[in-house]
Amino acid sequence: MKNFFIYTLGCKVNNCDSNKIANILVSFGFEMSDSEKADVIIINSCAVTSESVRKTRQNINKFKKINKNCFLILTGCAVILEQFLNNRNIDLICDKKNLINKIKEKFGIFEQNTEINFINNSERTRAFIKIEDGCENFCSYCIIPFARGKIKSKNLDEIDFECRKFFDYGFKEFVLTGINLGKYGQDLNLNLIDAIKVARKYCKRIRLSSLEPDVLNKKFIDNLCLFDEVCPSFHLSLQSGSDRILKLMNRKYNINFYLELVNYIKNKFEDATFSTDIIIGYPGETDEDFENTLEIIKKIGIIKVNVFPFSPRPFTKAYNLNQIDSKLKKYRVKKAIEFSELISKKVISNFIGESFEVLFENKEKNNIFSGYSRNYIKIKYKSEENLCGKIKKVIFLPEFT
Repeated sequence: MKNFFIYTLGCKVNNCDSNKIANILVSFGFEMSDSEKADVIIINSCAVTSESVRKTRQNINKFKKINKNCFLILTGCAVILEQFLNNRNIDLICDKKNLINKIKEKFGIFEQNTEINFINNSERTRAFIKIEDGCENFCSYCIIPFARGKIKSKNLDEIDFECRKFFDYGFKEFVLTGINLGKYGQDLNLNLIDAIKVARKYCKRIRLSSLEPDVLNKKFIDNLCLFDEVCPSFHLSLQSGSDRILKLMNRKYNINFYLELVNYIKNKFEDATFSTDIIIGYPGETDEDFENTLEIIKKIGIIKVNVFPFSPRPFTKAYNLNQIDSKLKKYRVKKAIEFSELISKKVISNFIGESFEVLFENKEKNNIFSGYSRNYIKIKYKSEENLCGKIKKVIFLPEFT
């Protein structure tokens, strides 16, 4: 019997991909183990930033050093990068589409079970369900369209099967995820609402992962707010608060559109909260562009900002553009993180004293349990009862913030 280990970098979609790979390997008769004992080590890579590529390379070398006899496979977005082609620590470079067949060939596997056990989701709280892959936006900084290709959507029967299994395993919240989630179904003559209708049959808390603002409109939001199961937390990628930079990035919206969208959502969803991604230091970014980005974060009251320093990626239009000064970029990144954390604390403090349904996930010290409200506020609560995996209505108290 063979053992395997999967190391995942990058986004929630990659985590979903790794989970699927793991389940298929288990159906082959493989067992999951730690990296030291694994016959097969799979690194599911990320290539979105130079830092993620560095971590991919670092882990390739680390795992081969601690387990010289393993069969090490590189998959994920970084397989398109030439720098890994001559890495002697890699035994196989393979995209996810062909990965399973390559493993079957390597180990002489001819049959597999169809039952899926979802072995990587032991917490039984939040299940990530990948329903879409690929992106065709070709933002000028982004390697993803080259790495993942055109939009590919799961059909509704596949989504129904996964949702039913997660329900049977006791998960309390579903997160529908994809590379460009809002474009779900465009290749199947479906849309995201169709997928939500399937998921709501099995779960009373449905969360949507990152959404591109340009795919949202009032009609979609009007339909979305009809489902009580949809959680009022929205991750809307911003990237920059400057119309000039957004145009250079080949983003498909402007700031006025973004603000109108946020305001419309706020009017339709009670206690709605927002998170976002921003890129700092895109070539040509001025002090004014940067300050405009901070102003939008403040104006909206964003509770979570993922801050990324611009990283030139191969194949993209921005790859050869002149970079801004590295020290200035680091300064802006630090300022953006500190500023966004300050705004987050102010916004979240406005909810203190309110009552929320919380899905508790972790037990901390002194019988303190932590979890998230429907609008993704992290809430802590003291209880003698074990609340892990349970939904309980509690008051958001200031002493635990």
